[in-house]
Amino acid sequence: MSGALTGSAPVLAVLGAMAAGAGIAFVIGHSADRIGRALGLLDFPDPAGGRKLHARVTPLVGGLAVLLAALAGLLVPGVGAGFDRAWFAIAAIGLFATGVADDRFGLTAPFRLLFATGLLALVLLQVPDFRLAFLLFEGQRELLVFPTLAGIGFTLLCLIGLLNAVNMADGKNGLVIGQAIVWAFVLLFRLPPEQAPLVATIGGALVVLFWFNWHGRLFLGDSGSYALSAIFGLIAIHAWNNGFAAMRASDVALIFALPVYDTIRLILHRLASGRTPFTPGRDHLHHYLHARWGWPRPLPWVLLLVLLPNLGALLVPGTGLFWLGVTLVGYLALLRLATRPAPEPGGVPHPRR
Repeated sequence: MSGALTGSAPVLAVLGAMAAGAGIAFVIGHSADRIGRALGLLDFPDPAGGRKLHARVTPLVGGLAVLLAALAGLLVPGVGAGFDRAWFAIAAIGLFATGVADDRFGLTAPFRLLFATGLLALVLLQVPDFRLAFLLFEGQRELLVFPTLAGIGFTLLCLIGLLNAVNMADGKNGLVIGQAIVWAFVLLFRLPPEQAPLVATIGGALVVLFWFNWHGRLFLGDSGSYALSAIFGLIAIHAWNNGFAAMRASDVALIFALPVYDTIRLILHRLASGRTPFTPGRDHLHHYLHARWGWPRPLPWVLLLVLLPNLGALLVPGTGLFWLGVTLVGYLALLRLATRPAPEPGGVPHPRR
C-alpha cells in the first residue's frame, strides 16, 4: 500500500484534522433544525403512499457540514502543495449551491446537469491535475493517452456520472454517508501525504454526520450529494494523477463502483421501459432492500460490499479489476435476493406486491 497514511504525513495532523471536521459537523448537527428553518432547507414527508416516508420535517443541512469541513481542510498548512485549492473550492461551492437551489426551488434535471457540466468543464480547463489525461489498467503495457479535449470530455462523463450516482443513492439514512466514510478511508491510502489532512477533515465530519443522519436528525439533501460527488470525484482523480505508479485506473473506479453499478442498471431499465432516466421511482437498490428487509437491517451488507473489495485492492496491488468483478457479482446477488418472491408463512413463495 502507498499513500498518505503510509507516507510522511504526521499522525497528529491527521487526527487533529479529523477532530476539526467532527467539531464542524457536530455544531451543524446540533443546530440542524434552526439552520434548516433559517435557510429554508427542509424536507417535508409526503402523504401516505408518497415517496418520502420519513416521520418528521427534516433539515437538509448535511451538505453544509461537508462543505465547511472541506473548506476547513483546505486551510491546513501544506495541503496546497500540488493541489489547486482555489478551483477545488469553486467546484465544491458551486455544486453545493446548485443543490441548495434544487432543495429549495426544485430545479429541472436538465438545468442541473447543464450547470454542473459547465462548472466542472471550467475547472478541468484550468486545472490539468483534476482531469484524466491517461488510463492504465492491469496487464496494459502502455498508457492510454487522451488528447486534451478528449480527456476533458471523458473526465466530465465520469464526474457527472458520479454526481447522478451519488444523488440517486441518497435515499436511506446512513447509506451515502456510510459509503463516503469508506471512500475517505481508502483515499487516505491513495493520496499524496500532503492531502491527508483534507480528506481526514471531511472524514471526521462524515463520521459525526452519520450519527445524526442515522437518527433522522438531518439529511444530506441535493446540496450534500452534489458537494460530496464533486469533492470525492476531484480528490480521486488527483490521487490517480499523483499515484498511478502504485495503482491502476480500476482501483479508482472501484471506490465508487457500487452506486455507479446501480445507476447504470436504473438508466438501462428506465430507458427499456420507455421512461426518462431522471424519472423518480422506487426502483433503486435501497428501495428493494427496504421493501424486503426493512431499514437499516441491510445497511451493513451494502457498506461491506464497498469496504471489503477496496481493502482487497489495497492489500493486494494489481487486483482492482478482479475486485470490480467481485463488487458486480455481489451487487447482482444482493439485488436478486431483495427482488425474489418472498416466502409465505408456510414456506411457499408468493409474488411481490
